[in-house]
Amino acid sequence: MVARLTRDLPAYLRTPMTLDEAGRRVRHGLAHRERRFLDLVDRTVYRHAASPYRRLLEHAGCERGDLADLVTREGLEGALEALADRGVYVTYDELKGRRPAVRGSARFTFSARDFDNPILKPHYVVFTSGSGGTPSRVRQSLAYTADGATTVALAFDAHGIRNPRNLFWFGPLVTWPLVHLMLGQPIEAWFSPVPSLPPLAQAALRSMSLLIRASGRRLPMPRFRDLQEPERVTAWLLDHADAERPVVVNLRTSSAVRVARAAQALGRPLDGVTLHCRGEPLSLARRRHIEQAGARVLTSYASVELPFVAYLCPLGAEADDLHLCLNRYAAIGHERPIFEGGPSVESLLLTSLNGTVAKIALNTELGDSARIEQRACGCSLGALGLRTHLSEIRSFEKLSSEGTTFARGDVLAILEEILPARFGGSAVDYQLVEEEDAEGASRLILRVHPNVGPIDEAAMRAALLEALGRGGPVDAYQAGLLSRAGSIVVRRLPPLATRAGKVLPFQLLRTAGRT
Repeated sequence: MVARLTRDLPAYLRTPMTLDEAGRRVRHGLAHRERRFLDLVDRTVYRHAASPYRRLLEHAGCERGDLADLVTREGLEGALEALADRGVYVTYDELKGRRPAVRGSARFTFSARDFDNPILKPHYVVFTSGSGGTPSRVRQSLAYTADGATTVALAFDAHGIRNPRNLFWFGPLVTWPLVHLMLGQPIEAWFSPVPSLPPLAQAALRSMSLLIRASGRRLPMPRFRDLQEPERVTAWLLDHADAERPVVVNLRTSSAVRVARAAQALGRPLDGVTLHCRGEPLSLARRRHIEQAGARVLTSYASVELPFVAYLCPLGAEADDLHLCLNRYAAIGHERPIFEGGPSVESLLLTSLNGTVAKIALNTELGDSARIEQRACGCSLGALGLRTHLSEIRSFEKLSSEGTTFARGDVLAILEEILPARFGGSAVDYQLVEEEDAEGASRLILRVHPNVGPIDEAAMRAALLEALGRGGPVDAYQAGLLSRAGSIVVRRLPPLATRAGKVLPFQLLRTAGRT
């Protein structure tokens, strides 16, 4: 990969993505969606005996010709719905290799690496959050980064963002710098929300920075800016951004709210600033705070495994009304129980259409639900043909506070085993609730039943953070983010019950006091 990156990066940086080229690529991708889907499934699924999707398709009795006939007869989305009804889908836990896939009497065991794109020629790797228990390596290529740049260019144009400079306030993820460098946009600064990065990440960033500098561009190394001191980032923006020299800030949604509130406290508007919020849902309260501070707001939906899924509509009907990148993905809803005997959700299933994607997705779930709508909105993204809208995207399988990701299964083990063993009580006495208050700030409320008896709240917070941080450097990094943000609050209250009377160890609230 080092040799491939050294060879290909200079040409990548010398060929910026123009708006005309981005539009051409999207229109071409939309015009050939069904053919591209069938070709990708043929090359990455049917020709690879170890593919999880091949095993699921064989169990459903769907051979190559059957799939082609189904797509011809029902259309792409109709075919995907029929396949999901016959068991051809992958849940979040199955994608992570956490749980076997049970389809009727058949039982399949997959690992996270089984979903890797077998035809990909990678240039570098990034790591997932470790929500599957251990952080997994995800191989990325410059070809896919360039493909993602097409959507970013079109989204920026739709939102009236012209010739921006960029500031990052997140961890060591190099994909976004590469996207903006291909768009010819300079990177002014990079701030890290934690004091130190893992040694491997530091070494990789230094190597990438040297390669980029050799190509005549610049990638600054991250400098520490504490989450509890957003006014320092706000001050930088007030000094550097204006209408003539706009700045786009790539950061977590919670961090964007902190920046906006800091600007309001100073009484100075964030003119010329766009806060590109990622990693957490953009609620109405959060969006209102950002816009009241004078900044533009932009959000997107993605994961490390499946990036560049959807982008905010500038004329959206909801706070998080996003255009699905139909040239790159297909999306359907599929109802399933969260767990055996538990409540059901309309899970969002994604299917990749692009051969440069890191992970092959065929009705694959990221642990989220969403509203899917087809409509013309009047913006330039819709005019291109991106008429599928996603909104109300919410996770039912993972926490996403501060942009971190911890799987429900890992959280359950902590609440049902680790905390009771140390502090007393039983598996039903602890509950973790993700909450957003009226100011747009997110918190993790650890509800501890009063029957547990006297506890040391500081020790309990520390124990929870320690348990969340196990598994590797990425877990430790994310637990550090929660610690520095002061996101965890202990309350001596009985666990909440659902409307059906169930007491679940893990709950998601989007507004304080409302389940």
